[in-house]
Amino acid sequence: MRVMRFLIAGLILLSTSCGLILQNSAAKNFKDPVTKTNEYKSLNRFQQDFIYLKTVCDKYFPLADKYFPKVERIALEKVIIEKLDQTDLTDIEFRLYLKSYLSNFNNQHTWISLKGVSITGIYPFIPYNQDSSWYILNTSTNIDRSFIGQKITSFNDTPTQKYEKQLFSLVSSENEISKRKAILNWWYRPTLHEFLNGHKIDSVKLVFENNSTLTIPKITSGQLTWHLSEKDFKQHPITKPKDRIYDYQIIDSIGVTYLQLHECYDKIEIKEGIKSYVKPWLRPIANLYVNIQTSKKKPSERIKKYYDPDRPIFSQYISQMIKESNEKGIKKMILDLRSNNGGSEIICLQLLYHLTDREDLKDFELYIQNGDFYKHYFKNEYKEKADLYFKKHGEFPPKDTLFYAGYNNSNEKLFDRITDPKSPYYVTKDRPIFKGKIIVLGDFSTHSAGALFTTLIQDNKVASVIGTDVSNNPTGPTTWTPFRLPNTNIEVSISSQYLVRPDKLKTNKFIPDIYMEKSYPDILNGKDPLFDKALEILNED
Repeated sequence: MRVMRFLIAGLILLSTSCGLILQNSAAKNFKDPVTKTNEYKSLNRFQQDFIYLKTVCDKYFPLADKYFPKVERIALEKVIIEKLDQTDLTDIEFRLYLKSYLSNFNNQHTWISLKGVSITGIYPFIPYNQDSSWYILNTSTNIDRSFIGQKITSFNDTPTQKYEKQLFSLVSSENEISKRKAILNWWYRPTLHEFLNGHKIDSVKLVFENNSTLTIPKITSGQLTWHLSEKDFKQHPITKPKDRIYDYQIIDSIGVTYLQLHECYDKIEIKEGIKSYVKPWLRPIANLYVNIQTSKKKPSERIKKYYDPDRPIFSQYISQMIKESNEKGIKKMILDLRSNNGGSEIICLQLLYHLTDREDLKDFELYIQNGDFYKHYFKNEYKEKADLYFKKHGEFPPKDTLFYAGYNNSNEKLFDRITDPKSPYYVTKDRPIFKGKIIVLGDFSTHSAGALFTTLIQDNKVASVIGTDVSNNPTGPTTWTPFRLPNTNIEVSISSQYLVRPDKLKTNKFIPDIYMEKSYPDILNGKDPLFDKALEILNED
C-alpha cells in the first residue's frame, strides 16, 4: 500500500512537471568535437557558438557548397567573427548575426530560434504582400485611415523591392514568396531595421504609388489603437481555420467534402517521434508522459498542439471521412493544406492511401549524409539505409559524403509502411477509398511535410493544386534536425536530408497548377478565391 501511494504521488508529479523536464533535458543534442580545438578555445563565448554553428553547417548540411558557396561562406564568417568581438553585444544582436549567416542557405529547416528574446518598439503600421508588391493592411488610429490599402513603393527612400532584400537576409526561407511572408511582421519592428542599418531609426518614411508620403514615428510604450480590429476582418463561412489539427466537413448543399489539415501528427506519430528526438534514457518517461496526457479529455497545451482527444488516430478519422463521403455519394473533395505546419510525411501517406487505389505512385528519392550528425538523431533509419547501400555496392558509403539512400518513405512501393501489418501506421487493404475528383489548396503557409505532400500529390497526378509556391521546395535539403549551441544554449536546426521530387522533369521549385492568392479585399471581406476556383473546376465535369 505504501509503495502504491508513492507511485500515485510520483505519477501526479510526473503529469504536471514532466513536460517541462522533457522540454529542458530530453531532446537529443548533437555535440561536435570542434569544442576541443585550440581555435575554438581562444574565442569569446559568442564567437565559440558561431564557430560551432558554422562547423556543423560545413560538415553536415547537404551540399553546403551548392547552396552557400564556400568562398562566400568564408568571407561572411570573417565579418561575423569580428562583429562578435564586441564587448557590449546583446543577445538579440548575436542571434540576428547568426540569422544573417543561416539565411544564405535559403532553407526553412536551417534556422535559429528567437524564443525568449524581447523585441520592443513598433512603427504602428501593418503591411501585407500580394505578388511582389507591398500594401498597408492597417495603421494605428493616429494615422490617416486613407493610407490603408495603398501600395508602398519605397521605405526610407529605398525602393521596397530593394529594401525587402535586406530583410530577406534575416529569414530562413526557400523561395521569394515564402521570404516575403516571413518578413510580414518585420517591417514595423525598429530593432531589425536598426540592426541592418547600424544606427537608431526613430521614424520611417513610406512613399506610395500615388506619390503621397507618410512618416511614422517609433513608439516604445503605451497602448495602441488600430483602425481595424480582428472583428473587421470577416471569415469565410467554410474555409475559416478551425481550432483543430485536422477537420472535415461534408457540405451536402454543394456536394463537397472539405478537409483542413493543419498538423501532420496524431497520437501514434507523437510516440514514434520520441524514438528519433528524445534521449534513450528518457524515452520511458516521455512515453509515460504522453500516455498520461493522451488519456485526458483536456491534455496539456504542449500536447494539444499535436493531438486532438476527440480524434486521436488520424487514419481512423480519415477512414470515417471517406466512408461517410462515399455513403453520401460525394464525388468532389477539396483538401486544404494552407496553414499546415508540417509534421510526419507518413501521416500524409495514410491520407493518400485513402484517396487512391493506384500502386504505381512514386516516392521522393532520399540522400543522406554519412556522418555522425544524421546518425545521432536517426540511428535506426541510418542503419537501414546504410545496409541497403552495402547490399547493392558491397561496401558502406564513404564517410562524410552524401549518398543515395533509396526512397524517402518506402523501400520499393510508396505505401510500404502503410501496408505492413507490423507498422504502427498500418492501414488495412480494404480501407474505404474516395472515388471522386480532388483539388488541393496550398500556398506559402504550407510547410515541411505538408509542402512535400503537396508535391507528392501533384507529381503523381492524384490532384491539381491551386495556390502559390509552398514553403518547402520539392527538391533540396530538408528535415528539421535541432541542436543547441554550447554556451548560450540557443536552439538551432539544420537540414539533414536531401530529397529529389518524384517527377524529375519538373523544376526544383514548386509551381501550382493554377497560381492564385488572396487580395486585400478578399482578406477584409472573408472571400476565398482559391476555394471558389476549386469549386468551379470540380463542377466542370
